[in-house]
Amino acid sequence: MRLTRASDFALRILILLLKTEGALSVETIAARLGLPKSHVMKIVSQLAAGGFVATQRGRTGGVRIVEDERGISVGSVIRAIETEFAVVDCLGKSGPQCAFEPRCALKSAMVEATDAFLHVLDQYSVSEIAGRTQHPRLGRPD
Repeated sequence: MRLTRASDFALRILILLLKTEGALSVETIAARLGLPKSHVMKIVSQLAAGGFVATQRGRTGGVRIVEDERGISVGSVIRAIETEFAVVDCLGKSGPQCAFEPRCALKSAMVEATDAFLHVLDQYSVSEIAGRTQHPRLGRPD
């Protein structure tokens, strides 16, 4: 299974917010992580919709993490950001008709594998990962 860059960026944003006191502007997040501002804006919006971050406009505003006592699981972030978990075409919304349907054992095996993948990610909290991660270098590495 391959995740989109949006999931990678979302996790990086959350880790940065956990390693920083207070709120950060979208511009600061983009600069610190070496990511395009437009991507950061879109992902922050998705993270806010998922309840992982809070945003506030204005000079004293910015983006801050919202954690409860259980923390944020990596799996929950992935589910909020990813729109498609089809590892084979027949699991997708618009995949081609399969000659083996409606009794194809491959489909159930792939659903089970995807569930196992997400279950493993549910075992990790973003806070735990942030605690074992160094502070980011400024900007993009050369």
